[in-house]
Amino acid sequence: MGSQFGFLAKLGVMQNLASGLVACVDPVIIHNMEKYSAILKIFYYTAIEDIQGDYLEFGVYTGSSFCHALRCCKKTLKYGKQVWNSSKARTRFFGFDSFEGFGEVSEGDKHPFFEDSNFATSYEKVQKRVAPFRKHFDVKLIKGFYNESLHAGPAAMGIEKARIIFVDCDTYTAAKDVFEFCAPIVQEGTIIVLDDRVCYKGNREAGVTRAFEEFKNYSGASTRLFSLYGMGAGIQIVSGLKR
Repeated sequence: MGSQFGFLAKLGVMQNLASGLVACVDPVIIHNMEKYSAILKIFYYTAIEDIQGDYLEFGVYTGSSFCHALRCCKKTLKYGKQVWNSSKARTRFFGFDSFEGFGEVSEGDKHPFFEDSNFATSYEKVQKRVAPFRKHFDVKLIKGFYNESLHAGPAAMGIEKARIIFVDCDTYTAAKDVFEFCAPIVQEGTIIVLDDRVCYKGNREAGVTRAFEEFKNYSGASTRLFSLYGMGAGIQIVSGLKR
């Protein structure tokens, strides 16, 4: 007598139905759904591990991930010590983006999909989108290209420690500015999300991956893989620092 699995595997109609349903789903939706699940998990994890600090997102675009992070923070407050402080959560939220796309792209950063036409958005619309969250959270959207908006460093913005750093800025040049900005504020337990980890055909010497590897060298940060999601995106946790 054959196994139940073997029987089900022979049901071509069911296999075709399952395949058809999956093939109809836009890969962007799959990536984003897994990303949303991953964000919830890291807020839960950092709550129970009592990892204090702020949330920083680089590459806000339309604000969907940023707003989801705000929702997840609120939902997971009960699991740790990230309680309300003077009616607002201790974790503050900083979103960085040009809101105009990539601007001038160097030869090494060129990519067939990373173009202004695909990533330009409205700063005003994103401000309206995050407005309902300001009742319970300190939220700041910083507009500008990173080589200008990050120049003063985190201390000038009152950022002392990072709880979660979400890097979704695609190119090496932008990510290099991001990691240089973040180096002084990472701590043991800081979560670093690399949404574009395997772009540029998986080349380790390009894109966000190159900037991240350089960051580990000059910051003295040791990291471990926390989890993966979507189209090769990866989440790292800072497991140690040599300073």
